[in-house]
Amino acid sequence: MTDELEWLTYDEAAKALGIKADSVRRRAAARKWPRRTGNDRKARVGIPRDIIPDATPAPTTDITPDDTDMIQIREELAEARTEVRLLREQISDLKDDRDAWRELANRPQPSLLERIRKSFAGS
Repeated sequence: MTDELEWLTYDEAAKALGIKADSVRRRAAARKWPRRTGNDRKARVGIPRDIIPDATPAPTTDITPDDTDMIQIREELAEARTEVRLLREQISDLKDDRDAWRELANRPQPSLLERIRKSFAGS
């Protein structure tokens, strides 16, 4: 019987079985698995070898987001695109205003020139 058992701490058993240590404690009590204390003073539980998986499945890197996440991402992307479009339009309008003011500033103002001539002519 002891050859059929694997003596593991609760933490080791949790990793081997893919569950939490508290779940191992409950399962060990419910199934009346033998328990003993090791030289390191840690409790070890005798787990039948046939219930321990041969290999832990490799973690998958193929993670797909929830549909709700994708919907939110798409909505935020649409809002960002709209904001970029509006900002580009605003930049274009501001450039047009700048160019109009520059042209106005560079254009000779006849009334202003006349006042300057009169100011200097009198001196």
